[in-house]
This record gives sequence, C-alpha cells and structure tokens, in this order.
Amino acid sequence: MTERTTDEAESIPRLPSWWRRPRTWVSAALALALAGGFALWSWAPWQTLELPQSACWSALSREDLKPLAAKHGKATATGAPRIQTPTSPEEPVVRGTLCVVQWEPAGGGDRRDLLSVEVAPAWNGVRKSSPTDPLVPLDFGPGAEGLLSEFTGPRIELYIRCDFAVRKVPGADPNAQPARYVEVSVRGDAIEGASKARARQAYADVALKVGRVAAAEYECTNQVQLPAAAPTVPAAKETAGG
Repeated sequence: MTERTTDEAESIPRLPSWWRRPRTWVSAALALALAGGFALWSWAPWQTLELPQSACWSALSREDLKPLAAKHGKATATGAPRIQTPTSPEEPVVRGTLCVVQWEPAGGGDRRDLLSVEVAPAWNGVRKSSPTDPLVPLDFGPGAEGLLSEFTGPRIELYIRCDFAVRKVPGADPNAQPARYVEVSVRGDAIEGASKARARQAYADVALKVGRVAAAEYECTNQVQLPAAAPTVPAAKETAGG
C-alpha cells in the first residue's frame, strides 16, 4: 500500500471538527428530534375542530357555531329538515320543531349539546318573570320581545310578533285562540374550554338568525320587524361564594 503524499492528504475533504465528535452530533440529532416532536405535539393534527357548514334549517353557518365550541372536538347537527308550523294541514297545531347540535370532545368523553334551538307557536304569549325565574328583557326592536333566563343556565327566548292563520286539524281545540308570537328558544350546555361570555352572546345571535327563517316558514301576514343585529347580552352575575 502506498502512502499518500502531504498534498494528496490535504486535498481530501474533511468534515467539520464538531461533526467528528460523536457526542456533538448525537446531541444535535436528539435536539432536532425533540424540536420536531414538540412541533408535532403543538400542532396535534389528531385534535381538530369539526363543525357543520350549515345547521338548524340552514339558518346557521360554521362561523355561528364557532363561538360555542372549544378548540378541539366535533359537532354534529340533528333535527327536522324544516320548521314545522300549524299553517300546514298535515301538522298538529301545537307542534314545535327542535334542532340540536351535539358536541363530542377530542379524545372522547361525554357528548353534550353545543346548541339546542326550538321554534314553536307561543300559544300563551310572552312568558312572565317569576321569583324563581326572574327574566331580563333584551331589546330586539318593536317587532319582537327578547328575554334572558338564568334559571337552568343562560337561555335566550325570542318572541316574534307574527299573525298566522291556523288551519284546523282533527283533534285541535276549536276554542283555541290564535297565537300572536312565534317563540325561538336557544340554549346549550357549558363546553369545557369554550368561552361562557361568548356563548351567551352567540345564543342571542342564533335566536335572531333562526327567527328570520321561522317568520318566513310561518307565513306571517304582518310585516315582521327584526333588528339587523342582536342586542348585547349582559354578563352573568356572580353568585355568593362563586
């Protein structure tokens, strides 16, 4: 075997000195792996937010549901395909229609109602406050009345002034007086990781959007008056010791 000359040896590319030290490059590799693992954990592709593009008779979009949700989880909308009304001969006079958007946390857990919306004729008129359920009025303009109930958690009740002709159906009370309001009731369960303040306001926004669709379905003969935006919902009162 011939020995390399000094010039030949100097012409061979040499690795940087730090790369020739095993401890150094092993440490660098570990640092890169840890950094990549942390980035993957932070991104967490398996923890996504899935919301329906449309819900509750196409009145709501994904953006309407987003304030109610946590960062990670899945929501699924269920309910009747259209709002049922007593103006249709095949539907019972007293029937209401319910839309529910269920929430499933990322990683599993108990399902909860991200949103629950019910539309029905207000046969008994606008609900009144009581000592056990004091109601806070909300200004939805001259054509509607809004109420905030805290009895079982925040709930928005929107009463829309609506004159509609009730078609008689078998079994209906012949002496029943026509309703003068359509009620939209909105509530939901507290979702862990979601903002309670944003949820309170979102309930009012949802009530207004669903109310517009409900008024059209009920074929109100009067001119329905609803505001361009929902009123601001007051913050929850702190309870003693809370």
